[in-house]
Formats: sequence, structure tokens, C-alpha cells
Amino acid sequence: SSVGITKAENREELQNALATAYQYDSRAIVEQGIEAREIEVAVLGNEDVRTTLPGEVVKDVAFYDYDAKYINNRIEMQIPAEVPEEVHQKAQEYAKLAYTMLGGS
Repeated sequence: SSVGITKAENREELQNALATAYQYDSRAIVEQGIEAREIEVAVLGNEDVRTTLPGEVVKDVAFYDYDAKYINNRIEMQIPAEVPEEVHQKAQEYAKLAYTMLGGS
């Protein structure tokens, strides 16, 4: 969780970020950064996949990396996230889908 995560704003930074990520795993996920609220859902299980209630990561840093999350304790969690019920359901649905597509079950 957040180990090896890096923010890249150009090709050289991306290459360095991938080198960092590959120190921890043989696979890496690359995604476009966006400015938005961060809602997270935990997924548990194999055959019977379950999800937690969505929570919101409330942070006071520009980039939410391993140090901000675990070392410097720069976040708080709002559980459940204060979002409409439809967003709760969609977040859980998408979390299960991502889990399955990434080989989680």
C-alpha cells in the first residue's frame, strides 16, 4: 500500500518512478493524476468477495505517498465517507471489479 509510489510530471520522472516501483514488484500501475477527493474501499476474500464501507482520505499534503501515509502521519480517515448512497454503491462495485481484474480472486 503506497510502497514504491511516485509522482511523475515528465518522461524522465516517469522512467525513474518505474525503476523505483520495479524494486518492489515485477508489475506497476501507471495512472493519470487528478485533483479530487480520495475515496477508498478495502476488498477481502477469494470466492466470496466482500468490501468495506467507503472511507475518505483527508490529507494535508500535496502528494499522498508512503511517508505521508505511514511515517509522518499526515492523513485522517473519514469512515464512512460523506458521499451519497449511490457513490457508496458504485465505489464498492468498482473496487470489486478492479480486484477481480487484477487477479485478486
